[in-house]
Amino acid sequence: MGSTGSETSELRRAWVEQLAADRFGVFEGDRRIGFIDVDWPLHVALRGADYETAVEIDRAIRFDQALRAVLGD
Repeated sequence: MGSTGSETSELRRAWVEQLAADRFGVFEGDRRIGFIDVDWPLHVALRGADYETAVEIDRAIRFDQALRAVLGD
């Protein structure tokens, strides 16, 4: 399996909830750790539990890349 197995398990610990048409919350367990805003064609990754104080950490074309940024991969 190699390293792809560990990458998959990292993503499985996180879950995503759509909060609005263009905003997703990223959670680990019951704790919100960030957000992904969709600003076509970009996915803007923000880290922080509260949207008002979350910090932009990356921009990506693909959703999974933005998710990895929020997770700290």
